[in-house]
Amino acid sequence: MSKTIKIPFFARVDAAAVAAMAAMLTFVLWDTWSTRLDYAFGYLMPVFMAYVIWDRLPKIEKYFASAPGRDCGKLASALAGLLFGGMAVCGFLGFMLFSVVYSIARGTTVPLFGMSFCFAFAFYGLAYFAGAKNLEGLRMQAGDRLRFANFFVFPAFAWMIASPLFNSWETLVSGYLLSKVAVIVTSVMDFLGFMVELRGNSIHFPQGAVGVADACSGIRSLTACLFSGSFLAAVFLDKFWKKVALVGMSMVFAFVNNIIRALFLSIWAYQYGSDSISGFVHDAAGYAVLGLTIVGLLILIPIFTLNPVPEEYRSKGEGGKVSGEK
Repeated sequence: MSKTIKIPFFARVDAAAVAAMAAMLTFVLWDTWSTRLDYAFGYLMPVFMAYVIWDRLPKIEKYFASAPGRDCGKLASALAGLLFGGMAVCGFLGFMLFSVVYSIARGTTVPLFGMSFCFAFAFYGLAYFAGAKNLEGLRMQAGDRLRFANFFVFPAFAWMIASPLFNSWETLVSGYLLSKVAVIVTSVMDFLGFMVELRGNSIHFPQGAVGVADACSGIRSLTACLFSGSFLAAVFLDKFWKKVALVGMSMVFAFVNNIIRALFLSIWAYQYGSDSISGFVHDAAGYAVLGLTIVGLLILIPIFTLNPVPEEYRSKGEGGKVSGEK
């Protein structure tokens, strides 16, 4: 027999509302995930969202079984209520508005990212109110509710990574990365003795040229690596600063590995011609960026979880004695 999850009725209502919005968001994003290779990882978003929530069910149950914490003051509670109430209401209304825009203006990325953006804040706001009371009906304090809402940071905000950015934003970020990649690759090849010249975003060789755009600016790998780093941080790390650090490192790995990828493709084109980097070579190098990033993150996770305090000193009880010591 399956175990019955002990969650208050109001929290179940909030969960049903979030599940309905997530299902609608999955439906509208499905076409993007199917047609754009740079967002193909989006198929994993509903699965990862469900897994993270399932993984945190023991913590969720423990929260609802616990007593309210220390009172943080009426003013702080009121401000928190206004803030998260605004998130929930504005997020839900915005989600519905962009849903209507999507039904009218399909083919643009504005309603897709708008729906994801509004869903994230609606989910986070509703999570705060879902933790309003425990199973005994006692009102939880604002600090308790904030910690409860933080259980759902990844399931809420990762949808924005799995959704296409506004075209203007994507063009701006892609252009910036493109220029940096082109300059770095040209400088490295020149240092290594290759006869190269940078003209705009194209690297010219004695017997041809290659556009850095052909080797990708890195925005595709950046979004995929950012998504992977966010998931690994949510599942394996507990401290907030560690999560932020791992997500930051995923961006660093994505950028550095994409430089290596662009350099490899440029040298390959220099040796075998510009047409030689199309097809398998280009795609394999692209997948290598994501693979190397994930390997790097998996190496960092045990480092982040290291505890410099010896094990015998980690569970001291009162009076400075180790637990179990007589």
